[in-house]
Amino acid sequence: MIAYLARRLLLAVAVVLAVSSAAFCIFGLSLDPAYSLLLSPDHARYELVVAHYHLHDPIVERYWFWLQNFVHHGFGRPVSTSVVNTLPPQVDPAPRIGPPLVHAIWVSTQLVGFALVIVVVGSVLLGALCARNRGSLLDVSLRLVAYASWSVPVFLIAFVLAKFFAGNGFSFGGTPQSRRMFLTGPPTGGAVDWFRHMTLPALALAVGLVGVYARYLRSALLVNLSMPYATVARAKGLTEARVVRVHALRNSVAPFVSSLALEIGAVVGASLAADLVFGLGGLASFTIQAISRSDPFTLTAVVVTLSAFVMLFVTLADLAVAWLDPRARIAAAAA
Repeated sequence: MIAYLARRLLLAVAVVLAVSSAAFCIFGLSLDPAYSLLLSPDHARYELVVAHYHLHDPIVERYWFWLQNFVHHGFGRPVSTSVVNTLPPQVDPAPRIGPPLVHAIWVSTQLVGFALVIVVVGSVLLGALCARNRGSLLDVSLRLVAYASWSVPVFLIAFVLAKFFAGNGFSFGGTPQSRRMFLTGPPTGGAVDWFRHMTLPALALAVGLVGVYARYLRSALLVNLSMPYATVARAKGLTEARVVRVHALRNSVAPFVSSLALEIGAVVGASLAADLVFGLGGLASFTIQAISRSDPFTLTAVVVTLSAFVMLFVTLADLAVAWLDPRARIAAAAA
């Protein structure tokens, strides 16, 4: 198992390294952070910024230079057009990328984590309910609602929730901000305030996922409920609820977790839409600010961070599958 984990971590590092090189090359070739200075009659500042950030060097050399700086200084500083020509070498007045990026990552991590909790709990409950009542009106109705929720984009769900539940339409007896049950903007502190700010964005992100993964779990449960071990459990006198909960559900959750791990990149990407609509101050606003500055260094930092984020979740999901399914654990130990 330790060897399996080591291989997974090495694979994650290799993926993040490949993503960093591709992102740096794409952003470095397509973005010119000094473009606004071209309109100035004095091109001296433009040439100074170009020389400071090595913008005319070959892209491979620029990536190698960035990688060396990353090892020693992290993501460094964002692009600034206010660099000055001084001796000792030029000083970049821009703040470091790291602190605001860490804050944005923390906000987005809370959003994705909260949404995944809702997805897992909601999918298990709905999937088990539909499987136990296969073919009934309840089963058909829940599946129709699930399909409908999956077809609606996250940003539209987020907009509707923000409009009708975080606006003036839903409050504790009035319209002032302090009386609303749910709020927009970043959390300011405390568990209650966090819940009021994060619940609607997490629901907007989770609603569609609950729909599709409840369907996956229902299908897996129906397969496992028809297996011989389920028939033997019923013959021993176990209730159907216990057969589902104790025997079929655990064997069905492992493929469910694997499927969710494959979609974690899409989940993280969709979280940017919910983050932007509700103004949480996560990676969405951080990325938009970097795009407005045509900043290849900050955008590369965002992409590298997202890839590391996704690989971390995928690795954790693989470990969860190995824990849930003894066959996967034996296969991992033997590999």
